[in-house]
Amino acid sequence: MAGIIGDLLEGIAGFVTDVWLLRRQRSARGRPGNSWGNDAADVFMFNAWAIGLSIVAVALASILFFVLKLPPWISLAPVVAGGIYLGYRWLALARA
Repeated sequence: MAGIIGDLLEGIAGFVTDVWLLRRQRSARGRPGNSWGNDAADVFMFNAWAIGLSIVAVALASILFFVLKLPPWISLAPVVAGGIYLGYRWLALARA
């Protein structure tokens, strides 16, 4: 039970930290401020896309490696592409 509560508190703290970091990045670049609710919704959608894209990328990499017997450096291409895309989306979110 203590592990579940600790993981829940860690997730909440991580989410609040992400929203705070996004607000700091936007204010450092001179962007107009949004409300905490709008920024929290933006971070939530980014996290949802990150989780979904990660699941798809790992599944595709597994299929490429285990089913099609491709080498690891080719099989990990979807994971690398997903990481690059998510980095781009975070930068676009910080600039918005």
